[in-house]
Amino acid sequence: MKPMMRLLRPDRAARALGRRWCVVVLVFFGVAAVARPAVGQGPGEPPPRLVIFSVPGLTWEASSEADLRALNDLFAESAIADLAPRSVISRSGPGEAYLTISAGSRAATEELVEGQVLAAMEGGQLTPAGEVFVRRTGVEPDGKFVTIGWPQLLRVNDAQPYDAVPGLLAETLRGHGVGTAVVANADGNDSSVTSYQRQAGLGLADIDGVVASGALDTNLLSPDATRPFGFRLDHEAVVDAFTAEWDAPPSTDRRVVMVEASDLARTLRYRPLVDEERYDELLAEALADTDALFGQLMNHIDLDRDAVMVLAPYGETAVTTLTVAALYRPGIDPGYLRSASTQRAGIVTLVDVAPTVLDTVGIARPIEMEGREFEVSPSDASLGERRDHLISVDAASKFRTQLLFPTTIVLVLVLAGVAAFAAVVIAGKWSDRARRAVQFAALANLAGLPMSYVARGFPLEELGIAFYWVFLVLSSLVVALAATVLTRRTGRVLAGLVSVLVLMVVVLVADVMSGSNLHMSAAFGYSPTGNSRLYGISNYSFGQLAAATSLLAAFIAAAWPTKRGRIAALALMGLALVVLGVPIWGSDVGGVLAFTPTILVVAGMLYHYRLRLRSLVVGGLITVAVVTVFGLADLARPPGERAHLGRLFERIGNEGLQPLLSIMQRKLLANLRVSTSSFWVAAVPIGIVFYVLLMRLPDRPLTRLRGSIPTLSAGLVAAVVAAVLGSLVNDSGAIVGGVTVLVVTASLAYMVVDRRLAPDDGPPAAQAEEPVEEPLREAVEEPVEEPV
Repeated sequence: MKPMMRLLRPDRAARALGRRWCVVVLVFFGVAAVARPAVGQGPGEPPPRLVIFSVPGLTWEASSEADLRALNDLFAESAIADLAPRSVISRSGPGEAYLTISAGSRAATEELVEGQVLAAMEGGQLTPAGEVFVRRTGVEPDGKFVTIGWPQLLRVNDAQPYDAVPGLLAETLRGHGVGTAVVANADGNDSSVTSYQRQAGLGLADIDGVVASGALDTNLLSPDATRPFGFRLDHEAVVDAFTAEWDAPPSTDRRVVMVEASDLARTLRYRPLVDEERYDELLAEALADTDALFGQLMNHIDLDRDAVMVLAPYGETAVTTLTVAALYRPGIDPGYLRSASTQRAGIVTLVDVAPTVLDTVGIARPIEMEGREFEVSPSDASLGERRDHLISVDAASKFRTQLLFPTTIVLVLVLAGVAAFAAVVIAGKWSDRARRAVQFAALANLAGLPMSYVARGFPLEELGIAFYWVFLVLSSLVVALAATVLTRRTGRVLAGLVSVLVLMVVVLVADVMSGSNLHMSAAFGYSPTGNSRLYGISNYSFGQLAAATSLLAAFIAAAWPTKRGRIAALALMGLALVVLGVPIWGSDVGGVLAFTPTILVVAGMLYHYRLRLRSLVVGGLITVAVVTVFGLADLARPPGERAHLGRLFERIGNEGLQPLLSIMQRKLLANLRVSTSSFWVAAVPIGIVFYVLLMRLPDRPLTRLRGSIPTLSAGLVAAVVAAVLGSLVNDSGAIVGGVTVLVVTASLAYMVVDRRLAPDDGPPAAQAEEPVEEPLREAVEEPVEEPV
């Protein structure tokens, strides 16, 4: 036992070096924890008027290719960003998009009625729309336009776990004396049936479904047989309707007017009916008309006083893409937009639009709104440089969809091969060469996880999918080879495995602490089109971090079987918890909820505490306390910098427990959906079958392995706890468990085939249960003259 444990434990020089590095790490954590990113501030005096120019489907790539002089002139003086047009779904249509704007929270829609925003005397030959609206709602409208299907829209959103209040934006504006109006009409159908497509009216409808003023009727349209559905906007009529609202006396009165480039909306709907070449022609015409219309509107806007917001609230429903967002306010510097929702300069979300509208005209955001106002990060870059950056972000987000599923399949299938090969080698008493092959494959399998993040250091969307796979395969093999060489040269059995697990932890932690740049659009990171949170440890990363630190803690405690060793093991896991919970690194509430009990389990097993009901209660209270500490720390930061945990505490303080219950319901629904669709779930049965085989094979290889590494059980149990809790409390469901199982299973395969850790001629299973504390202690205390 002594020679084998000598291979596991650190020598005195290594321990001294480790203590020095612990001090450095703790100092770094302390400095980073109080650091705050610099964010530019807007002018103090809010402009009295804001025009929102909606350009459905417009992307930064399209804006760079088309000759949009009027729009580009404004973009050059504005703060700009990629807009993630997400609502309750990742590919919002017009109904979801405008309702999300109206609520400041993710909203759903009913497609059959979403476009029926009609003038009170409009509708059918028998019954005017106003009468139908009164009959359905019991509300006498006090505006020009009514949403016929408003009760259905409310019912759809009441069934969603997002607590959206459709109409909250317009209601708040009206409550502060700000006038609202909408000018838009995207009607059109190639059949004789009337098709109302006036979803833009939903953006500034009040909580009763009434649009106060503007123009939404067919007077804005001109017949044109060459255009989608035979109509185009009459620019003169649109400008007249806009100026009637914009310049209405008193001219200094506060108001918000939304104008939709409805020709773009019609063109998007027409795409399925034409070929690609014809669609490109129609889109080019619509973009040219849109820019001309915007130029005409700008003639009536005083840029020394007024604010302008340009955004594409939704894109093509067949493509998940980022769209245009820009904000001009007198006194702000050009640059990028960011928000507390994304924590990233150059990316904002649809739920942030309503709070930004209110902030622009000097009104505080209602607590019911999920989003946060845009902030400006000034930049000296030119419009072309900023636009190229936003185009690259969109391209990377799209490219990530090509990485996630194939990379998952490859890693899970390799895991299945490693587990099967390991089981055959153990059962068949194969040669040492076969055993080393299993270890090498297991190391390469593990290395594939961190190297998938490192790959994001390259512009993959430019280099292509072939480069990604060449890099991922070769780098994983190189890491496995380096780890194998390290094992041979040091003579330490676990050196290779430990080095790969350390690499996994270092890549994840270093990236999160430096801004999560490698996580962005990585296969197992997150992307603006696929995730609502774009910072901190992702759910995929949590599974890796939890499993790796649990195993490393077990190895530390085994190699250093003293009080200091146990403290060092728990300190490693504690540092991982800090990374999960500190606000500037993401405040991963699900990770904290899952990992805090994991640490307590390791502590209990290392200190030989018996599991009792009281232990569970105390563990639950400690977990709640830890989450509360991180939440209060986040809440103490400025509102514009709070992560989602601080924003949740803010809402709980104002609204009670309902926001928490809604989030729990939302996560449960997402959990069930993902758990039945992700291929990561396949890793779970692979791990279970492999574990059972290790327990059932005649020579009990897992029992022998536990005899060699007495604290291994603590690491394995901790990983299982992290997998189960992480799968329950995160919205990625069994993905967390699948990733955790891959790390644990590949690690077990590496260890169990090594005769030095689970010798074939070792003691029988009955003797493996004997205490091993004394030999371990002697092995640590015995001086070793080995170089570091």
